[in-house]
Amino acid sequence: MRRARSLQGPFLSVVALFALLTFPALAEEPLRVYAEDVACLPIEEGNGVGWARVENNIPDTTVRLNFRRLNDVVEDMYYVQMRPAGSDRYWGVFPKAEDQVLDRHDLEERRRDREDDYEWALWWREKQASDDRDPNNELDDDLIRERASLGKQVSRDWLATMDNETFQEWLEQLENEPAEFYTSVHDPTGRLIAKSKTKVIEVVENCRPDLTPQQLGEAENLTVGETAHWQRGEEVFHWLCDGIIARINPNMIKRGDERCRACVIAWWGKPAVLIPTAATAVIGGGILAFDSPELTAASPTEP
Repeated sequence: MRRARSLQGPFLSVVALFALLTFPALAEEPLRVYAEDVACLPIEEGNGVGWARVENNIPDTTVRLNFRRLNDVVEDMYYVQMRPAGSDRYWGVFPKAEDQVLDRHDLEERRRDREDDYEWALWWREKQASDDRDPNNELDDDLIRERASLGKQVSRDWLATMDNETFQEWLEQLENEPAEFYTSVHDPTGRLIAKSKTKVIEVVENCRPDLTPQQLGEAENLTVGETAHWQRGEEVFHWLCDGIIARINPNMIKRGDERCRACVIAWWGKPAVLIPTAATAVIGGGILAFDSPELTAASPTEP
């Protein structure tokens, strides 16, 4: 009995080591994604930058900065690819935010347990909890079905950080639609692997983000990913065309941006911009031909 006990510890150690060598996934830490706070986004006068941390990332993945405006009807997301910055951090550039006033709604339904001073806040909470996203039955149902079919599945995690009083006060001081965003990691086929919580950013006139030269270059050559088929041929909802030159559709096919093309051509006319030809643009060392409606499948590293 004494000898058997002395062998038990080494035996179990060998078994554990064999299990780790045989099943390496058991020894790996899970992939985690954290979106960092963004102080603000400017109104039409510049781009903002989103930062994220991805722990234990794996090869051949892409990291996305997903975004939308806080709109009462349109809730589907867009995204841009984020670039590695070292030390598990990534950055991505938002398009320029359009000047759009936030629509406000009072919650019509009155209940005894509701606080009447917080109707705006309660309307948004009901909207988040409702399947049809229309607490008062006053919005365009067809538009909701078309342009919120996927976006309504994205939880507004930031709402849980405010009580009704704080949320109401925050809504009252807003003028423009805020922006919502989260970071996600995807495999080469576009399948979601992990995502961060959803956060919110105010869009204000006096915001002056400090972009690096690389980020400024990215802002002038944005490729925006679409998550819903209705987004094709439409402007990026409540974001400006400035700098947007290409799109990626939900099937991971890259093309020139047909809606923002006129803005891009006007942008090419600036003296400081080198114009390749009337129908092509240089992107990341490659050529993007606007005459081709569908160009190429987006690669894991260069969408």
